[in-house]
Amino acid sequence: MPLTNEYIYKNQTDIKEFEEDINIFECSNCGLVQNPINLDYEGYYRDYDYTTGHSTFAQNFFDLYAEIAINFYTQENGFKPKSVLEIGSGDGCQLSKFIDKNVIDVTGVEGSKVLVDNANSNGIKTIHSLFNVDFINNNAKKYDICLSSYTFDHASDPREYLRLAHYALNENGILAIEIHNLDEIIKRTEYCLFEHEHTIYLTPNDAKRFLELNGFTVLSLDPIDQKSVRANSLIIIAKKVQDTSKIVSNEDMGLISHSNKNLDTLNFRINKTIENIESWIDNIPPEIPLVGFGAGGRGTMTLAALSNYSRFSAVLDSNYQSGIYALPKTRIDMIGPDEWSDYSDSMCLVLSYGYFDEIKATLINKGFLPERIHSLKDLYEY
Repeated sequence: MPLTNEYIYKNQTDIKEFEEDINIFECSNCGLVQNPINLDYEGYYRDYDYTTGHSTFAQNFFDLYAEIAINFYTQENGFKPKSVLEIGSGDGCQLSKFIDKNVIDVTGVEGSKVLVDNANSNGIKTIHSLFNVDFINNNAKKYDICLSSYTFDHASDPREYLRLAHYALNENGILAIEIHNLDEIIKRTEYCLFEHEHTIYLTPNDAKRFLELNGFTVLSLDPIDQKSVRANSLIIIAKKVQDTSKIVSNEDMGLISHSNKNLDTLNFRINKTIENIESWIDNIPPEIPLVGFGAGGRGTMTLAALSNYSRFSAVLDSNYQSGIYALPKTRIDMIGPDEWSDYSDSMCLVLSYGYFDEIKATLINKGFLPERIHSLKDLYEY
């Protein structure tokens, strides 16, 4: 499998991108499901430029996420928060929602120079850095809320992430984390979320146990209705605990019992899911073109596992112009909105299925037939 964001310039036909098997382990000591690969995160994310800020659905989610974090802080402290730190803050769309709600003191920390420049140009204070010891040493400020979306499960050392977040928070500060839900990955055999970039996979029970062994009290799991969150989203709201004596060592992590995750048949079921998707593709009449929608991690990784990925003539995506990039490994062309209408006679598999309703409406407006627009979620092996 490739890296999810190592897109290939179409004129670089001689380049060889990173490709390695992905091996996922359950730790026999602590019970957490992990990917032990160690990437150069600073180098990898330096030029990362993928964003969902153009999506109305995402904007509504960002607004709800900010509201929930503010409400929990107010509930625990009796007054509204004054400051927010977002880890992996991207182009600042999430932080802008706090400003809209009169939490003006916002700071983002982001590893992508492209996104940092974009955020700062829009008035969202953003620091170009990974969330690590160097960032903490150079930024002594404390915050009322520390928030992230799909960042914690990319951390090279999740316990260090929690230690630094604990340090960065004021007393009774709120930690808000959005990650992928391992229970749902197992249920759906959502293999595309097993990525080189993901280091840790948590069930809701694991998340509660893990945070409470590392200096936090979990206040809520999934406080936002599932219809309003993005695909496979587990949101955890926790409060900083002052008594750090309850933080356990790595050696003692396994002393707390953990639940069986039924991982023994997962690999077999993943292969069945891949076969299901391949069969669905093979059953499309050859005279009907096939495209995908969504060149993010879910799209890149879904297609990379298929034997018949060459059946896709293109992957449509809102983030990129046409004619510049192709997906890693599969080398499928990425097509921007300027040319979507040219593919309106195609069958479309929406890979970013969390945005399906919004995407379907957009594609119909571009001339696609409703009966030719399908969701990847419907092809999963349950």
